[in-house]
Amino acid sequence: MQQIKLKWSNMEVIKELYSAMVDTYEEGAVFVVTDMEKVIYKKASEKFDIPKLLVGNKTGKLADTVYKRKQILELNLGVHVYGVRVKFVAGPFWSDDETEVLGGWALILPRVHKMVGAFDTFAPIITEMLPEGGFMYLADKEKFVKKQGSSKFDIPMFETGVPLKDSDLATECILSKSKVVREFSKDTYGVITQVSCYPLFDNNKQEVVGAFGLALPRELPLRLKGMADNLGKGLSEVSAAMEEMAAAASEVANNQGNLHQEIGKVSDDAKEINNVLSFIKEIADETKMLGLNAAIEAARAGEAGRGFGVVAEEIRKLSDQSKQTVVQIKELLDRVNNSINKTTALSDATLENTQQVAAATEEVNASLEEMAALSQQLEITANQL
Repeated sequence: MQQIKLKWSNMEVIKELYSAMVDTYEEGAVFVVTDMEKVIYKKASEKFDIPKLLVGNKTGKLADTVYKRKQILELNLGVHVYGVRVKFVAGPFWSDDETEVLGGWALILPRVHKMVGAFDTFAPIITEMLPEGGFMYLADKEKFVKKQGSSKFDIPMFETGVPLKDSDLATECILSKSKVVREFSKDTYGVITQVSCYPLFDNNKQEVVGAFGLALPRELPLRLKGMADNLGKGLSEVSAAMEEMAAAASEVANNQGNLHQEIGKVSDDAKEINNVLSFIKEIADETKMLGLNAAIEAARAGEAGRGFGVVAEEIRKLSDQSKQTVVQIKELLDRVNNSINKTTALSDATLENTQQVAAATEEVNASLEEMAALSQQLEITANQL
């Protein structure tokens, strides 16, 4: 750092200059002037102050170091010095001949994490953008320093300035230097809430200087998970029923195929019966002809052939009755054949429809399996929200 020798005789001008500057720093600043023993002047900004640093306080080791080294020093101080992390810039006041140190000056700036400076800008926007709203907070290593709720979700009991407790998630996060996630029941915040806490590191990424917390209500993910569970159960039940239907449809198709074959056999048997009836009709025709011939021969024989003529007459009657019976049986067989043809046509249509139902059932089962997979994916997604 360039060493500029400020003179004690110009102290009033320097006091006015820095007193006007402290409020120009984004996070505020404190300016002090000391003689060789105590603080003789202090000017704090509206945003930042160090209450325990008062006019009249004795100078400490830092001032003594400045006096001893006789040069401007720039140091990063932890909370153990002033209770907050600060950047300490200090230098000596010289006599007019620049041979003697008569006092000192110090500009003290808060070392604020970038997240703290930006919190008031991004937090109100992001919390409102979240589907169920959200709540954000910041903590340093000792207390909660910032908070931001949303219109949909807020934690009114949360207060800034409250010291951290050992049981706080922020404390666990700061000590472990790692992300911490915990889920709280309705008894804590009114709804089931997931709180995530992230450590905030200083510029050299070695020291944890605080924690950033995000609280999210878990009602939507839980509803989605419940819907996914119910959907999965319903799909499993429907899938089981469809499998049973598919098995039944397959069995019906097999039975229908067997029935179709049996109808075909009956149709073949009817054709065979028709053939037999045709043969019987031929026999009846031949028998009638024989009876007619026998009657002619009986007439020629006269009285001796009368008995033979009676028999011949009976044979012709029996032949006529057999022929009529064959005609009636054939008519019945024609009706049976018509019924068989209609039954066969209906059987063919039923078999085709049954096969289509079985194929459609398999397609429905495939769709149900896809929906079940989507239900599982929905549950996984709900758990990740």
